[in-house]
Amino acid sequence: MRKSLSIIVLFIAVAMTACTPPAQEDKKGQKPAKTVETETVVASPKPATDPKDVLAKGFSLMESNCFSCHNIDGSKDGLIAPTLAAIKTQYVQAQTTEAEFARELVSFVQNPSLEKAKMPGATKRYGIMPKMDFSQEQLSAIASYIYQTEIEQEAWFENHYQEERKKYAVSIDEQDLSYTEKGLQYAMKTKGVLGKNLLKAIKTKGTIGALSFCNVQAYPLTDSMANALKVSIKRVSDKNRNPANKANAEELRFIANAKKLIAKGEKVKPHTHEMDNNVVGYYPIMTNAMCMQCHGTPKTEVLPETLSKIKDLYPKDAALGYHPNELRGIWVVKMDKAK
Repeated sequence: MRKSLSIIVLFIAVAMTACTPPAQEDKKGQKPAKTVETETVVASPKPATDPKDVLAKGFSLMESNCFSCHNIDGSKDGLIAPTLAAIKTQYVQAQTTEAEFARELVSFVQNPSLEKAKMPGATKRYGIMPKMDFSQEQLSAIASYIYQTEIEQEAWFENHYQEERKKYAVSIDEQDLSYTEKGLQYAMKTKGVLGKNLLKAIKTKGTIGALSFCNVQAYPLTDSMANALKVSIKRVSDKNRNPANKANAEELRFIANAKKLIAKGEKVKPHTHEMDNNVVGYYPIMTNAMCMQCHGTPKTEVLPETLSKIKDLYPKDAALGYHPNELRGIWVVKMDKAK
């Protein structure tokens, strides 16, 4: 079961970071687009102090980053991680304070490990979750929302979820976000839709069938989300699997500089730049151990059956030979400056 779940990594299990490319000329002598901002993100509103604002921020972060993996309706169908209800039930006992819960949750999510895990059954079934790029303040907001709501109750989803969305959820354009943060929220929402549909394919068709799903459905689903969000969204790479995902000159500059920073052990940052009347954001996708079964060393990490299917679907595949913590590709989000 755990092997079959590894195929979801690009959509569900990745942590996103980014960097600023150097000011160089491309092969045609054109200057790179003007940079308008560079910041570290997991997209969220500005720091909140009002209790209601903290809960609103926690809900927003969870809807963008958590709900697609940790089922909020209590259903155990297609699970790839424990439900939020199960997490709260395990972490919060009658005597547990909010500060104690937040401390334990933040500690685990910032650096997931077997030693810190409080749900041994879940780690055995699903494995250790990937490290996510949340700030301390963001994780504290998530912890506050989980602790202060009755998300562990069986009827919470049916009776309260839509009310919570009306109370706390606001559109990305209504939030006080930079273009860098907006772009990441758009990418995360798209990732969530891809992930949910891919989970269904894994459950009904298995890993090999899910590869076919990615080949046929990933583009239509991405385009559908782009239309709904009224932005342009794509994933590209310097070592693309699908020829349509090949990075252009500007994107390749970004990727090359990001790899240099990663090789030096430096933290990479997101990048946005102006292009005509748009702002374009780049959001790198890093590999982790789970990626290796589809993007690692052929015949050892990538099993022969999987490798055969990849070669069948992608004759010009160049997305093999990766190691954990390498740059796999980037989300590219183009936003209208008027928004």
